[in-house]
Amino acid sequence: MSISSLKNLLDDAKAKNTYVIGFVVQGWEDACSFVEAAQETDSGIILQSGPGFRKNMPLEVIYSMFEKLGKEANVKVVPHLDHGENYEICKKALDIGFTSIMYDGSKLPFEENLEQSFKIYELTQKYNACLEVELGFVGYNNSSKNKMTSPEEVKLFTEQLPVTALAVSVGNTHLQNENSAIIDYDLLAKINNVTNTPLVIHGGSGINPLDRMKMSKNYGVRKFNIGTEFRRLFGTILRDILINDKHIFDRLEIMQKLKLALTKKAKKILLDTNF
Repeated sequence: MSISSLKNLLDDAKAKNTYVIGFVVQGWEDACSFVEAAQETDSGIILQSGPGFRKNMPLEVIYSMFEKLGKEANVKVVPHLDHGENYEICKKALDIGFTSIMYDGSKLPFEENLEQSFKIYELTQKYNACLEVELGFVGYNNSSKNKMTSPEEVKLFTEQLPVTALAVSVGNTHLQNENSAIIDYDLLAKINNVTNTPLVIHGGSGINPLDRMKMSKNYGVRKFNIGTEFRRLFGTILRDILINDKHIFDRLEIMQKLKLALTKKAKKILLDTNF
């Protein structure tokens, strides 16, 4: 099956009143694990390239990897640029072949975020690509840095710009080590009531699976980004192998064990979408 678009997956999720997973990729092995889990659960998925990964691997190589996995899979796979910081990186991703980008203007004042998002929206239209944006600010580690999303700004923004998806800040935080986020459901309801745009939650590793289901069924959330729990699992399993299996030294053998653990975890997360 060829690579798909974000809108295609979000439309499917809306029809089923469920959500899709944006898997934050860090390398070849976890990308393979995510696609394998998707095939075993018959789930469409998004493979996401964030800023950290882009510092470690050329974007052209990342896209080639996503494209190969998507074309060889029997499920829908979306290659997605996550947290595109500026016009240049977004255009580069589109030139390479990404079908979906997330422009992150969340640190900008509202009017400037809208202005820059409009420029990038016009760019995505030339490539027939999808655009995700963020209103409010989803912080990192420390939730006190978060800026909650304003329903009034959501209404103004989405009435002027028909983006594919909207990332919101409603108690979620990046890089959470536990499912401990406290979601402001009153705020989320107000946001959902003023827009038909599918909502996205960054920092999905901090969201309890029961909250994911609730946010999807009743509050219009159609995409959760998940990365931290896989990075933690990767490090934990690797440490365990190096301490307890000292006879193993071959990188490929180590990575095979890691892939098995990552695939198992990804399958569990994808099966949770089938409620």
